[in-house]
Amino acid sequence: MTKLYNTQTEITNKFREFLKKYIPSLRKTQLNIIPEIIFGMISSESVVSSDIAKCLKNEFSFIQLESIQRRIRRVCNNELFDHEDFYNSLIISVISKYKLKHKDKRIHITFDHMFSHDNYVTLMFIMRVGKQGIPIWFKSFKQEYINKKVSLEKGGTIAFNEALIIEGIKHVSTLFNKSFDLIFLADRWFNSEKILSTIASLGHTYCIRLKKNIKIFIHDKKEGHKIWKWLSDLPSHKYHAIVHKDIELYDSKYKTNIVISKYLNTKDPWIIVTNKDVEHAIQNYSHRFGSIECVFKNQKSNGLYLEAINNASEKAYNTMYTMACTVVLFLTILGTEYSKNSKCYKNEKIVTHKVYKNKGKVRVMSLFKTGLTLFHRAINSTKYIRLPIRFILYDM
Repeated sequence: MTKLYNTQTEITNKFREFLKKYIPSLRKTQLNIIPEIIFGMISSESVVSSDIAKCLKNEFSFIQLESIQRRIRRVCNNELFDHEDFYNSLIISVISKYKLKHKDKRIHITFDHMFSHDNYVTLMFIMRVGKQGIPIWFKSFKQEYINKKVSLEKGGTIAFNEALIIEGIKHVSTLFNKSFDLIFLADRWFNSEKILSTIASLGHTYCIRLKKNIKIFIHDKKEGHKIWKWLSDLPSHKYHAIVHKDIELYDSKYKTNIVISKYLNTKDPWIIVTNKDVEHAIQNYSHRFGSIECVFKNQKSNGLYLEAINNASEKAYNTMYTMACTVVLFLTILGTEYSKNSKCYKNEKIVTHKVYKNKGKVRVMSLFKTGLTLFHRAINSTKYIRLPIRFILYDM
């Protein structure tokens, strides 16, 4: 009989050992089913319980498919499962073992909202890894308004509450020791004074885009003193950034800096507010793109089809969303493992890069997709393929 490597039993047992060590709060029943859900979610590339159950059917051949689905739904709706503690414990273990390669110890953190098909909105904080990212803190809520602009203007759901955003910033700050230089990135919806001052008070950098309909108190050469001006009236240059140091923002005259650039022929110039390193403000802000969009795509149409969840309770949605983030985290880490330790995969070639005449070497497969491809090749393989379940993240 041909020996099979990386069977469902072997993989789920490895997940179980890891979770037992790093998340001791898990109950025995949770420890039994959660590794199976993670395995089924990766195998099926879906968050839908029926899809997950089908991938687990071979292992539970004596159990009806409907019974497996009920087990999954039971853990999703179980109030005893603390999804926040689960993911926080997991991410603490990942960051504590993070293998940083660059000397300046900069960590780019992007935060934004994600909307789901099932009428939920999530406030998400992403840590940039390579040109992609991993979720490090999030909270999901049932949304009252579908339209993001309306939600923000009316106060909307709790997810748009300024106090919650500040809670996320403070929590993320505690995840990293003081040797790291955290740079927080966000779009025009997050430019409140409280958010800026909170990041600054924690000793971190912010690079956040401003709306052009904001007034600033700035020195005017013609007047010879400071006057109030609209940001939209300030000039921008196509080929270089314009820096304004020590300007005053909002009615409170909050002191900070702004950098204006017509970046990559964008329709509107980027107006970036930052408290440090004005020379790299535009470059830092550009790291927002790719990282958070990549995570959202991996959770949705490009990966786990999160939008397929329908009529879920808030508890069930939060549990499945946490499992989806765990899968994205694991597969992205597996992608960094393959890229970093390529010598261990000499006989298992995955085309992650291509060389172009004008661009040189370019990544054509994301870290998430690299991890997913490796996982699919490894499970039930007739040859040994390294598939570590240690959650050790490498900087790319």
